[in-house]
Amino acid sequence: MAESRRRLSPQKRKAMLVSIAIETFAEMGIERTGHGDIAKRANVSTATVFNYFPTKETLMLGVLQEIEAQIIAMFESVPERASDAKAKVLALSEAYEKMIAEHPATVKAYLVWSVSFNPDLRAPYLEMEGRVLDLIQANLPPALQNTTDALIINNAANMVAIMTFDNRSPETLQKFTLRLLDALIP
Repeated sequence: MAESRRRLSPQKRKAMLVSIAIETFAEMGIERTGHGDIAKRANVSTATVFNYFPTKETLMLGVLQEIEAQIIAMFESVPERASDAKAKVLALSEAYEKMIAEHPATVKAYLVWSVSFNPDLRAPYLEMEGRVLDLIQANLPPALQNTTDALIINNAANMVAIMTFDNRSPETLQKFTLRLLDALIP
C-alpha cells in the first residue's frame, strides 16, 4: 500500500486528500476535523496532509473549491429542454437530486458549511453561495431571476437534501417540490 501511495502524482494525491476531507467534514463536521483525521483516513502521515494544506484554512478552502466545482458541474448537466418555468425548476431539482445520490458526502459537507457561523468559515461560504445564487438565477425563467427567489430555491434544495438523508419517501420529496413550484409559479 505504501508503494502505491508514493506513485500518486502530486495532483492526484491532493485530489485524494480533498475527497477524503469532504467525507470527513461530512461525517465529523468542519470545525472538529483536523489534518490528523484526514491523514488517518487517507493512510498517510499528518505531515503529508500539512504538505498539501499548510493550514486548516487552506484545507477548508480546497474543500470549498471542490464542492463549488461539483455544484457548477451539476448546473452544467441541466439540459436546456424546456422554456416553461416549472419545467426549468424541475430540471434543476432533478439535477440536484442526482448530485445527492451520486455525491452524498459533498452535499452533506455543503450543508454542514451552510450552517457554520465561524467567521473564518462563513465568509468563504457566503462568497460561494453568492456564485451559486447567480447560477440558480441564470437557470431560472425571467420572472424568477432575482435573489429572493434564488434563495428560496437554494434553501428548498437544501431541505430536499436533508429530507433525502432522513430517508423521506420519494413521494414526500416530490410533493414538497411541487408545492414549492406552485407557490413560486402560480
